[in-house]
Amino acid sequence: MKKRLLAALLALASTATIGEASGFEVALFTGPAIATYKQTFTFTGGSPQVQLARLTVKDSPSLDAKGGLAFGAAATFYLSNSFGLEGRVDSVDIDLQSFGGNYTLELGPPGTPVSTLPVTLGDNQTDLKRVRPWSLNLRFQSQGRVGVGLSGGISYMSAVDVGATPTVTVANLNASFPISLVAVPVNPDQTRHMGFNGGVTVQIKIASGFALVGEARGFTFKRSELKWVSKETGALSAVEKALLSSIAAQLELPEFTPGFWTARAGVAFRF
Repeated sequence: MKKRLLAALLALASTATIGEASGFEVALFTGPAIATYKQTFTFTGGSPQVQLARLTVKDSPSLDAKGGLAFGAAATFYLSNSFGLEGRVDSVDIDLQSFGGNYTLELGPPGTPVSTLPVTLGDNQTDLKRVRPWSLNLRFQSQGRVGVGLSGGISYMSAVDVGATPTVTVANLNASFPISLVAVPVNPDQTRHMGFNGGVTVQIKIASGFALVGEARGFTFKRSELKWVSKETGALSAVEKALLSSIAAQLELPEFTPGFWTARAGVAFRF
């Protein structure tokens, strides 16, 4: 599929000859990014439980991606006055924020008087290193003092590096309950993402070859396959270890998709 898309882009570009080439344009952008990933997690098969402990879910935990500042640079080789091939690189700041769930932990055999403890999944922020997709697009740009452009194509992004892996930590409000769940790739070798991008630009010409640019663009990539791995952050009893294993096995898997929208302003120079 990737090869067919690239072949289609090159085939369409070949419809214009080099003799029709009508300039080269360089553009720089900056502005905010809006991340599109958000997921609320449920437990499969009901609440996690072992023989002497049961975890009743009141509010489920969630992960929410937050976008920061985005930068971009694009270079377009115009094969005709209004049509060209655009290569671009973007750099986007994205973080993952986990939001706690509320639970009741019951200790003791079912059907007997039990002690109950309130438990929460603590809030935590995971800093992702800036994601940097590279893109190859087809671009159509209208002419005039105010011009509207459309561009879209394929995007490639290497591994999404994290400063700290996405983690939800269970904490007892009354005492220590030292466990955490960490989302890790199912296949550590799958570190590359293929996707698509598309956007619209508005150019306002200021001087010969120089223009102010506004751009709105969206990116979407293949979903990352992750799994939960349980970790002990302190000493656990046998019952707590069994409950931790049950939580990791039943908590819905994260389906992280590194997609985002950007709304940016910048400058372009065509020569």
